[in-house]
Amino acid sequence: MSSQEKIYCFDSSVFISLNRVHQILSISDIWSELKKLFKSGRLISHEFVYEEFNPEGNKPDFIAKWIKDKKGYFFGITDRQAELTAKILEKFPTLIDSENEKDQADPWIIALAIEKMEEVTLFGQNTLVYVISQEKISSPKRIPAVCREFKVPHMNLDEFLKDNGWSFGIIKQK
Repeated sequence: MSSQEKIYCFDSSVFISLNRVHQILSISDIWSELKKLFKSGRLISHEFVYEEFNPEGNKPDFIAKWIKDKKGYFFGITDRQAELTAKILEKFPTLIDSENEKDQADPWIIALAIEKMEEVTLFGQNTLVYVISQEKISSPKRIPAVCREFKVPHMNLDEFLKDNGWSFGIIKQK
């Protein structure tokens, strides 16, 4: 890795995409690598993402089972995030569905990334915080557009995998 440390802030869409691939190919290594990133502090997410997967529910899927013991890596709401989320939604009110009564993670993920960028800047660390999502980069009202507006680096799953030197493949058994 370069001298520039990176922290990855995952949106739920990334976990969902990995789970879809996992249902086709056995990719147990990716889950252990993600766990290592969580433990090292280089992978973070928001408690709203954790709650979207309902790990305490009656019929947990693979992701819900996988994240259940990782709740400590999903950050809770702070006053700074609340301020930032208000600013984000002022500029991008359609980022969330106002009809939906459930908390929605998208603005909070970006606010968490901004908050972490401010922290590393404050302490003089050479660290970038990236939001990782699978949302279309061309959409003027989704996570990538908000990231551009608020100067938060963004990657999709493919870029994240390449950035970490990981790839999916098929190994032919002899």
